[in-house]
Amino acid sequence: MRLRTRFALGLALVALVLSATSLAGFVLYRDAVVAQERTDLAHSAESVATQLDAVLAERERQVQLWGSSPSLAEHGSPSQAARLRSFVRTTEFSGASVIAANGTMTGLYSEGLSPAARERIVGSGFGDRTYFRRAMAGETYVSDPVRAETGNLIVTVSTPLREAGETVGTFNAAFHLERGDLASIVRANSGPTQGVRITANGTTLYAAGPVTGTDAGADADLIAADERVAGTGWTVSATTTRAAFESRLWAATAAQAAAFGLVLLSVAVFGLWLYREFVGNIERLHGGFGALVDGDYGSTVSLTGATEWAELEGGFNDLSETLAQRRTEVIVLNRVLRHNLRNAMTVVVGNADRIAERADDETTRAEADRIRRRGESLLELADHARAVEASLGARPEETTPRPAADIVADVAATVHEEFPHADVRTAGPDERVSVPSGDLLLVVLDELARNAVTHNDAPEPTVEIDATVDEGTVRFTVADDGPGMPAVERRVLTESFVETPTQHGAGLGLWLVTWLVHWADGEIDVAVDDGTTVTVAVPRERDDGADGSGDG
Repeated sequence: MRLRTRFALGLALVALVLSATSLAGFVLYRDAVVAQERTDLAHSAESVATQLDAVLAERERQVQLWGSSPSLAEHGSPSQAARLRSFVRTTEFSGASVIAANGTMTGLYSEGLSPAARERIVGSGFGDRTYFRRAMAGETYVSDPVRAETGNLIVTVSTPLREAGETVGTFNAAFHLERGDLASIVRANSGPTQGVRITANGTTLYAAGPVTGTDAGADADLIAADERVAGTGWTVSATTTRAAFESRLWAATAAQAAAFGLVLLSVAVFGLWLYREFVGNIERLHGGFGALVDGDYGSTVSLTGATEWAELEGGFNDLSETLAQRRTEVIVLNRVLRHNLRNAMTVVVGNADRIAERADDETTRAEADRIRRRGESLLELADHARAVEASLGARPEETTPRPAADIVADVAATVHEEFPHADVRTAGPDERVSVPSGDLLLVVLDELARNAVTHNDAPEPTVEIDATVDEGTVRFTVADDGPGMPAVERRVLTESFVETPTQHGAGLGLWLVTWLVHWADGEIDVAVDDGTTVTVAVPRERDDGADGSGDG
């Protein structure tokens, strides 16, 4: 399907989806929306109830933990008084007391309580209190809120005190319902249009937000949902007024209609501009790149519109012309290096050998030998050019993985055979691991090792070829004890270096190394210190469980 057709269908589909979505919002029944609001309120009430239950359960655990202290059972002792004071100061409870098994309060500590008031209360009988009887019966009990003399709503948590397996009293802790965690939970879940109320036995314990009436569900102007607090049986009501909800609904509907109209207009205008500005140019660019892929270098495109399109046109046409020129240059270079240069240098080397054999004086033989070595250098240059073409012309799927240890061994054997006077040392990896593009790494290490021996003037040059494995990377190292690689040669390996008439490498060898390592997604590092160490890091072959490592 053509781009312009897909573009038109895409715009039509976007407009259709937007229309259907907006129309669906317009025809939603109010009762269905109210039902959704009830569901949201139910979730809110459930959330508040769950949080309240968690806070109360934590308070129960605190009281049980502190109630296990032996000092609390020592009625009227200083240690009991110190324990009560420490409990109130380190928890959110505002007061704590101990009631003996006979119902007499033996210890009390409360924030803001005067010594006189404490002396008046301690020693009084509290045996008729529900929280005392429930704790003496062996349970940890959370009381319903009661209004204290100060006007605050107080909730008491009580737990039995045991000594030698016998209940000897109760530990009782009180906290203010209207402050602390419980109140903050209610306030956090209420707002200008949603209220939260906590009730127990028909009495409102705490409320926040727009809550009206004794029974929120019975008020026709309220939408409400109730949930019980599991640990205490309190009721949590989440409410909102129908008027507030309907006002939000109509405001949202009006905003949706306006936004829909604006979006449709924007889509139409933007679609027209996109079509005129991009589709035609993209199709022409597509055709131009197709021509380059087919090898039709030198083809041009003509783009219209903004300045960026003109820049793209110029860039594409320049690229096409450059590719055409480079192809011609490569063809000429290959022809010269493969045919003319190699054939001519073969003749030169052969004649130099014959001159050296027939010459009687040492000077003539030396000059013939220099001619021969220079000719061999040019032949090596031609070989490098062929290696560049052959290696870089291969496709990724055509390259063969090789074990790292085999690469090191093969390179060492080749170098030792060609340079028998050199001391070639190897150290393979501790584990059998392969690398992709193994043929390319073989060429790279061979070139580096040859370079290390060739440029070392020692009678017995030393070259060490090593391979190590570091997680997903294999690092090959070629180290020598030569004079050190010149800075310009190091730049060829490690930098984006462009040769100049005054700064250039000695040949194609290091360029070949750089290109092949880059092609293999690797990195090169060079260190010069009492010799040269070149490190080539490449990704290891992915282990699929069948990499040939288990060869017996």
